[in-house]
Amino acid sequence: MAADDSMVTPQGRSRRPVAPAAPATPPPQWQPLNWSFPFAPASGNAADPQTWLDALACADGGFYPLGANGMFHGGIHFDAATGGKLQQADGVRVIADGEVIAYRLDSTYPELTYPTTPPRYALYSTGFVLVRHRLVLPPAPRAPGATAAPASGASSASADGTTSYQPPAGEVLEFYSLYMHQLDRAGYQAAAQANDRSSQSVPSTGSLPFWQGDKYFRVGSNAKDSQALPPSLRTPFRFDLDAAGSDACTPANDPLLAGVASGQAAGNTGSLATLTDGTLRYAAPAAGLTEASRDGDAPQVGIRIRDRANGTVIGLLPRGGELSVAGNATTGWAQITVIRNGTPVAPVAGGVPDPRAATGWVYLGELDVVVDPDPLDTVVVLDTPYPVRAGDVVGYLGEYQRYRDSNPLPPKPGYPLMHVEVFAGTELEDFISRSRARAKELAQSAKTLLVIRQGAKLVKVAEPDSNSRIAGLTLATAKDDPGKGKWAKVQPTRLAPQPAARGRLHGRGDHGSATPVGSALWVERSVAGKVARAIEHTWTAFPLQPANAEAPAVGYQQVLSRAQLEGMPDFSKATGDKDAGGAQWWSIAAGDEDGRTILGWVCEKDHSNTQWESPWSWPGFDTVDTTAIALLDLYRRNLFETKQLLDGEEEEFSTVAATVNAGLLVGKLENAARRQGEREGNLIPADLKHALTVPWLAGALSHLIVRYRSEWGGDMSRWNQLSKLMGSGKHIWQTELERIGELQWWDEVKALKGFPADPAVWHIHPVGLIGNFLQMPIRTENDFTEENARRALRYIFDKYGRSIAETIERMYRTETSHFRSMQYRRCGTGGMEVFGLPPSYGWRPEFFTEPPIGTWSAFEGAGLSAAGGNIQVTSQPKTFVVVSSVEVGMEYKALYIINYGGNYARWYSTDFNAQTLYRNELGRVIPRIVNSFN
Repeated sequence: MAADDSMVTPQGRSRRPVAPAAPATPPPQWQPLNWSFPFAPASGNAADPQTWLDALACADGGFYPLGANGMFHGGIHFDAATGGKLQQADGVRVIADGEVIAYRLDSTYPELTYPTTPPRYALYSTGFVLVRHRLVLPPAPRAPGATAAPASGASSASADGTTSYQPPAGEVLEFYSLYMHQLDRAGYQAAAQANDRSSQSVPSTGSLPFWQGDKYFRVGSNAKDSQALPPSLRTPFRFDLDAAGSDACTPANDPLLAGVASGQAAGNTGSLATLTDGTLRYAAPAAGLTEASRDGDAPQVGIRIRDRANGTVIGLLPRGGELSVAGNATTGWAQITVIRNGTPVAPVAGGVPDPRAATGWVYLGELDVVVDPDPLDTVVVLDTPYPVRAGDVVGYLGEYQRYRDSNPLPPKPGYPLMHVEVFAGTELEDFISRSRARAKELAQSAKTLLVIRQGAKLVKVAEPDSNSRIAGLTLATAKDDPGKGKWAKVQPTRLAPQPAARGRLHGRGDHGSATPVGSALWVERSVAGKVARAIEHTWTAFPLQPANAEAPAVGYQQVLSRAQLEGMPDFSKATGDKDAGGAQWWSIAAGDEDGRTILGWVCEKDHSNTQWESPWSWPGFDTVDTTAIALLDLYRRNLFETKQLLDGEEEEFSTVAATVNAGLLVGKLENAARRQGEREGNLIPADLKHALTVPWLAGALSHLIVRYRSEWGGDMSRWNQLSKLMGSGKHIWQTELERIGELQWWDEVKALKGFPADPAVWHIHPVGLIGNFLQMPIRTENDFTEENARRALRYIFDKYGRSIAETIERMYRTETSHFRSMQYRRCGTGGMEVFGLPPSYGWRPEFFTEPPIGTWSAFEGAGLSAAGGNIQVTSQPKTFVVVSSVEVGMEYKALYIINYGGNYARWYSTDFNAQTLYRNELGRVIPRIVNSFN
């Protein structure tokens, strides 16, 4: 642990907590899904869904859930117009952890021929990637002292031998994400050959790892291993020196030289002779080291080859080399079967290559996967699904040209498009009901979404005083200033004239020259630290008070994540007076009941008609089953509402439009997408485009879940019915029918276990779903404070009682320098060093109410002893567990103490005498926070 985090005994010895013994077979542990938006933003708040909704408003079409033609559209479109706001050239990223189950790759884009005079041509992509995801409810919290109940059924073993959590029946939702209209094979090949990054950053391998076909690996830019330089002839290797005191590499910290020193590759490096002082001397070989190496060959960069998995280095394959491996592995270690291109070199520059390297072992994670895809132009259902992590690239924008984009000349790509869609089967409604019930059982720390309900009133900034009494005084930052936010707390201060510098000791200031004047005040933070002007705007109390909430009331519910709120610019955030709890405030825009914009501030707590909810509550989401409405009727309604009628159609179509408008779908869309009093008439697709630019309308649209028949499956009869409405454009429509048929893929995939056989599925807006569950860090790093500890201790106090709360506060104060250590600020814990694999990093998983969110590393300070088994390491950082909240860290300790019958000292050591010293040490620590609780 870091120096300021060590526990010091009365004898001055530094010790660390003793990690509890892990059970022989740790129970499987629930893990949340990781999430990612399909593209990174070019600018803006990366945690705010509105960043992507604003981009979608720029799209040329493809709005959710009605397309430009008024028919149902289950996805969203990213095209050239959205590319200005998003980093689309880097490829589309899978929205959540899952597995690729099917794909289709066009050899070249299919060409559509319209029967006009002259004929017109259009290109389009049928390529897609289909990913399956599993959304699993978090387990219900256990009562204090309860033992972990086994998951329903047995746990299954994963590839690495660990067990995976098996959720009870009904607590898992399988849903799917689709990435449609992808780049064709010819596009990948052209980009790979030209290495042209100006359009799309297609990988230099020109392939994606889940494609079927001949698969091999290329040593590319991810391979960063380098040959070692040979030691100077007759120069000692001081392997006995610590790296902190010498630049020499040692077997302990360099696996390459470790292999050389052990004699595994002596033919490559010359002989190593042991000297009497324990050092090793490099002796020039009689043969084997070339003259070129004596002159200093430049070391080559590539991938290290070992004699076994993670074994001794026996060679290196330079960049540009290609190889095949045994089996079908794409990750981890694998044995080379053939080197297709390139020649292995020795591990040390200038050494003689080891023939064993031709069939050695390599780590695949540092190689580029190359696939010669086969088959092409057909749906490929993977026998073994390919696992992907949220944010992995699963394709690139393809081509989609409509009739208006067609050309009488041979067509060329120029209209990029990617359709992203999320859908689930009929079990979705029941899953949401179970999820909302489970959310009521979860800890307060799980509530990360601020719901601003209809009727809430936003707070206005209090009128400032035009203060002239402080003119000329310095507005020094007050000791209890929150340190962030729009306003600062300052103390007006009179500075005495500085005496002449002559005779003053260098570096010593006059500490008696500042005199506070009057009481502390609040000012805008840009003024803090400066000399007050003739008239300065000040507040005697914090400028935001709940009593200043004013009409008009919010007319549209909004859901804002904490990450989204914390990602706002500083001028839109404020922190209240510490004496009043230091509550956080945010400046937001909302809509009143007439659709007009209202601006004001909302507080994180005690703000009427607002509350924090869990993502598992699905706040703001609404479902509507619209399968009863025929596709034909949706189209006829759109023709009527947009006044595209032929003679004799108005009476019939008006009846159809009235029926559709009376249904749930249009009714909910009217509520979600229209501002009252804006435009006369019923909703049309253009209203959806406009609504995406208004945050409270866009949020409602993105939370609407609609059940309808997918355009990617089902027979063609419903599409053929539209032919009679096409008038003089019927011949164009007949060509479009051909395209619709070519784009479908459902029938080829529906035989997969669990996949919906019926294409009438629930469609979810991708941005709304991601925004609900995405748990982005509030900051680039945690910055926990004593206030976080106070809130967590109150939670422990209420749940486990005063005795355990006092003990945990004493433990934390001892381990974290009274909540001031960097380890506490970054990790939320003290003394939890990583000594195992994720997700629990070697600690007891059943004591974590939420899984750790990562790790944090820091160098250990000098002077720590090895007492208590805490080995001093100064040459490399130690790594510690990071939790999502201080509540999680403290509750781990509470459950640990309960598990060991109240013996909290076992956390420190299993030795009886050491435990006695620890109890004495903690007995001298005052639990000031818990003492303040009633």
